[in-house]
Amino acid sequence: TSVFAPHPRLQPRNQLASRLLLRTRNQEATMFPTSATRLPRSLAKHVLTRSGGLRLVRVPLSTRIVPEKEAAAARAVSQSARMSTVAETEEMKTESHTALIAKRYQLTTEVIASKVFWAGFGWQGSSVIAEQMGYGADTGGFALVTGGGEATAVFLGHSLFYTLIKGGVAKDELSTALWLGTGTFFSGTAWQPVVNVLCDVTGNFFPAVAAGTMVACGSAFYAGLRVGRALWGETLGLPVAKRDYDNLNSDAGLSVAIGGATAMFVACDGSMVMNMFSFPFGVLDTDTTLMAMVRAGGATATGYGIVQAWQNLFPKGRNWMDIYLK
Repeated sequence: TSVFAPHPRLQPRNQLASRLLLRTRNQEATMFPTSATRLPRSLAKHVLTRSGGLRLVRVPLSTRIVPEKEAAAARAVSQSARMSTVAETEEMKTESHTALIAKRYQLTTEVIASKVFWAGFGWQGSSVIAEQMGYGADTGGFALVTGGGEATAVFLGHSLFYTLIKGGVAKDELSTALWLGTGTFFSGTAWQPVVNVLCDVTGNFFPAVAAGTMVACGSAFYAGLRVGRALWGETLGLPVAKRDYDNLNSDAGLSVAIGGATAMFVACDGSMVMNMFSFPFGVLDTDTTLMAMVRAGGATATGYGIVQAWQNLFPKGRNWMDIYLK
């Protein structure tokens, strides 16, 4: 006797019902299909009533395979999570986070060696030139000379480092240096007027002056980067990436780190209240011009390095460097 034959006590009244019951029990003994497109969301089952008839009922499945449309929707959610500040998608985890952090610190070292140290170095040297030209620290001429000197130092530092040492294409690196120099001119020109105002408002209180300078000069640097992309890349056609959403976020992250450099540069004034960095960055009256320039360069390098070290711990895609590390 077949194991799928009806039980003697449950013999149906007619042959049609018998066939239906046999088919149902054969289906129950068969494995569920594996295709996501064929698997129903519930199973049909015939139940024998007390009167001997058959009634069709729907039995929900306890588990189901996700259809292709829902899988596509999940992938879309994963794509949108890329710009989240907290979510990390599976694709972002494919590269070792430790290896990525190592690359970020390598680029951090290059940025300091090629630009950030020379920014403070150039600003301090330009301030001596501005004073010799008769400009006081509260004049527009002083701000323009120091901003121009800092921008020139960044332009030269990047150009020489990436063409002579790294072997980059001269046209590309000179264009990049010009773009970065534009941002530097904005922040370097703003630095002295911003510090003057904050010193008057806070009574030379270093923590407040440094924090305000970070916000103001970081914002000025960001504005300069966006203007530089529009001018050199979009208008004049130089090999500078045009403005888009990706480099908007990248420019913002870089500007935060540069803001840290401008904040630490305030420590070069050793007379400020609660200046815990007056040693080693405070410029003394007995310092030579070269020593003062080295102290200034060390201050900007340290400020940038502190903020960038924090950013280097971000997940993949959240650090401004990541679009340049592809």
